[in-house]
Amino acid sequence: MFDDPKALTSTDWNNIHLFLQWFWIYFPLVLTLAATVLTAHAIIPSLVTTGHLPGGATRFKLPLNVFALLVFAAAVVILVFGINQTLDVANFWDRYLI
Repeated sequence: MFDDPKALTSTDWNNIHLFLQWFWIYFPLVLTLAATVLTAHAIIPSLVTTGHLPGGATRFKLPLNVFALLVFAAAVVILVFGINQTLDVANFWDRYLI
């Protein structure tokens, strides 16, 4: 069914390390992006509408959107690096799902 597993070399372990490193950098970027967009487009307008925040608080939406755009660009770059590293991991592990 599948080939017998081979021992991993130090290069293989380094490729695994780099893949996991890119993944753990990408994960907090996505969480930060989600929190920023949620704050800018849901929380601030809701609190202004209910009167818990003054109307001037909507001026924070533009800086939050710019920050979200920067985080999105960084996340895309890190995702590309992670996908590129996945190609190296595929040299010894050809199944992405167990």
